[in-house]
Amino acid sequence: MNYENLFLVIFFGFKMALIYTKYYAQAETFGRALGFAYDALVHGPCAFDANATWKGLVDRVKQGVYMGEGLLLPHTRVPGLAQPLMAFVVCPEGLTGIEIRGGEKAKFMCVLLSPAESATAHTMVIADMAKKMLNPEWKAQALNVTTDAEIKALFE
Repeated sequence: MNYENLFLVIFFGFKMALIYTKYYAQAETFGRALGFAYDALVHGPCAFDANATWKGLVDRVKQGVYMGEGLLLPHTRVPGLAQPLMAFVVCPEGLTGIEIRGGEKAKFMCVLLSPAESATAHTMVIADMAKKMLNPEWKAQALNVTTDAEIKALFE
């Protein structure tokens, strides 16, 4: 796999690899978008048990991954993972096929895998995503992207 889109983002002192970004111009199913994002993480720079990690993500999805502000955040902690890995998706028309409270529309998805050995890395990345989603300027910029590269630039 070509890692030209791989770059490290520093969240509160933690290095996190943004492995995959995807812009969907049309509505997309949550399952399909999650599958593509997860596949990119599996083929990323850090080795991990893909089957066990997928099970962890599926279990988390069953518990609920809608964080509000249009953000789905499927995440799990992975034993032995060298650093947090992230995929970020923007879909202004909405990710479908997942139940969202109150008729809200999920327009963003952040898939996060973080080292099981570091609770701090996990919570800091989630806190930073929440901060971004609550920033009206950042959120407006995110909804106006039209390319994967523009999504990546939001994290630089």
